[in-house]
Amino acid sequence: MADPLPTQAPRTAPTGAHATLRVGDSVTLEARITTGGLVAVAAIVSAALLGSAVIVRAARRGGGGR
Repeated sequence: MADPLPTQAPRTAPTGAHATLRVGDSVTLEARITTGGLVAVAAIVSAALLGSAVIVRAARRGGGGR
């Protein structure tokens, strides 16, 4: 009895994001990022927003003593 033909694994859907930016006719920029990269960028942005909120709140309280 002959071995059955090997079957290919089903293709999975791509994860992450892809963006293309065109400037005029000659410049095209492409970027791809994985899901882990998206999570990392979200964490960095969240930390920056929370940090700036703390700085603004401290400045409004008049912590400078002027």
